[in-house]
Amino acid sequence: MNKLINIILSGLLWRKYKFFILSLIVLIAFIFVVGQVHQDYLRYNELQDTPTNIGLSFAVKWLIWAGSIILFLVANHYFNQHKRKQKELASEQSNSALSKLLKWKSRISSSDTTSSNDSSKTQRKASGAEHDRAEKSNVSESDPFAAIRKKEKLRSYADVVIEKKPDKPT
Repeated sequence: MNKLINIILSGLLWRKYKFFILSLIVLIAFIFVVGQVHQDYLRYNELQDTPTNIGLSFAVKWLIWAGSIILFLVANHYFNQHKRKQKELASEQSNSALSKLLKWKSRISSSDTTSSNDSSKTQRKASGAEHDRAEKSNVSESDPFAAIRKKEKLRSYADVVIEKKPDKPT
């Protein structure tokens, strides 16, 4: 069971941090290769009669290492930003029903504010009844949950199954 849990957790971590893990492996391999090339240069330089540019080779090695680490950090930063933007776009698209409901709510609230700005109270009372009737008809047309709100009792699928199940005689 522990192996199964480890495999599942590893899969989840891989899916979430794949770019980070791969870029880290590439960074470590690159640092190792640059170190090996530098050691080869130092051995080659020892075989020469007059060793030259040893200090410069260390400076170049450290600059390459620093540059690769900075490149690693920048690449991961931009990848995470790109991933975050894609996630926001996906969440906006998946919440289309929610956005429709919010638009409907804003239309209702804006119609309430415009009706509250009428100057005379008598006009409000007379047009209030007509407005309520018109608003209810508009709500039923644009509100997908109007039929559900009118029900006295909401029943789930489990309630229907329990009602259909015959009682066992004891």
